[in-house]
Amino acid sequence: MDNALPYDKITENVVLGSVIRNKGEYDAVAKYFTNIEVFYQNKAKMLWNKVKDMKNKGQAVDTLTVCTSLTKDDIDLGLDRYYITGCTAETCLPGTTEVYAGNLYEKFLMRQIIIKADKIKKQAKDNNKDIYKTISETHSVLSELLEARPTMASDINDVINETVESIKNKTTKLIKTGYDKVDAFAGGLTRGEITIIGGRPGHGKTTVMINMLSNALTQGKKAIFFSRELPSSELLKKIMCLESQQLSYTAVRRNIFSEQDLLLINSVIEQIKKKYSSDRFLMFDNVRDFAAASGEVKKFKPDIIFDDYIQLIACDRREDQRRLQIEKLVNDYKWLAKETNSVVVLASQLNRFIERAGVRGKALMPQLSDLAESGAIEQVAENVFFSYYDYKVTGGKGKDKNTITLVAGKVRYGNSGNVDLGYDGDKCKIYNSIEESNNDDTLPFK
Repeated sequence: MDNALPYDKITENVVLGSVIRNKGEYDAVAKYFTNIEVFYQNKAKMLWNKVKDMKNKGQAVDTLTVCTSLTKDDIDLGLDRYYITGCTAETCLPGTTEVYAGNLYEKFLMRQIIIKADKIKKQAKDNNKDIYKTISETHSVLSELLEARPTMASDINDVINETVESIKNKTTKLIKTGYDKVDAFAGGLTRGEITIIGGRPGHGKTTVMINMLSNALTQGKKAIFFSRELPSSELLKKIMCLESQQLSYTAVRRNIFSEQDLLLINSVIEQIKKKYSSDRFLMFDNVRDFAAASGEVKKFKPDIIFDDYIQLIACDRREDQRRLQIEKLVNDYKWLAKETNSVVVLASQLNRFIERAGVRGKALMPQLSDLAESGAIEQVAENVFFSYYDYKVTGGKGKDKNTITLVAGKVRYGNSGNVDLGYDGDKCKIYNSIEESNNDDTLPFK
């Protein structure tokens, strides 16, 4: 049963180290350790009692004084200088020790509940009348545990202040895409919300995402990018072409360079090192599941998260239906967006039947029902955009080569609709307007 009891040795060590190193922390946390069993490790119990005794005697408490107070019996029982210096080497910030002490107290209460529950089980089997006394004791511990856990309810004053600040500063909760026509739908992308970008293969989903990424970094935002389809090296080639505004992605992929191209590559690499520095941007192509991605997000704390694309995220094989897996993933990303106060942008593939000619008797402009596992995705997302490259579908019979359409299939806080943007696929560049792209003299096809 001992293996099933919850405990946290690292937190015990951190609390003890902080109490030894930081004056005032002992008084802040002593109330949690009136029962020495709150500590799980025997040497942690011994160290707390030693510090407590020194405090009661008015002695100075620091790493040196505690170490020099050790007796042979202390050392024989496992409390040695190595353990004490290890505790004081990894401490929390002054003023936060009480939070960690509270966590240890919760662990202690949980251990008590497990022990008492096991006792109830045994007494019930033996028809022992004392079972009701044990149940009462367990109820008291449960109540104490619930009271120890801070409420998750929002303080109305905090919500009011946040809301007023958001009204005064319209950009507090919004991150601009960098495209005026797209931002006009709802003012931008909202923190704590999910935006989906769908599209056929080769219709610019990844290009849309890296342009949004570039614009976010230009605004001074922090971003993280999970590339599940392309290796990071291939994604970087696209970014190089975008940031250079001159390099050809076709040439870069084929390693066809002129001397002028090589000079430009060296220049743009230096530019990328500054703009995409590791303190502002991280990219991953080896994170397979959501849990690992979530861990990286929580460590980095970005303003905006890109994941390209969601159907390639590894899922629990115990889920019988892919639809249920995707539904769980999207909901998990929604909670992650709220927890980290970030914007999440997810790329999604479309159902394969959209490619069948004549399905709707017209040019196959994407719509919400075309999303793979559309129900699960559509319900959670704030926005659903589709990148649609008409030139590729109609063979040039419709819109020209420099035009890409962004279809706003769903905009929770605004209006849906379509906007045409300028496009140069070979430079991985999306422009604010077709006019802007037509005025770019570096376009290879005019």
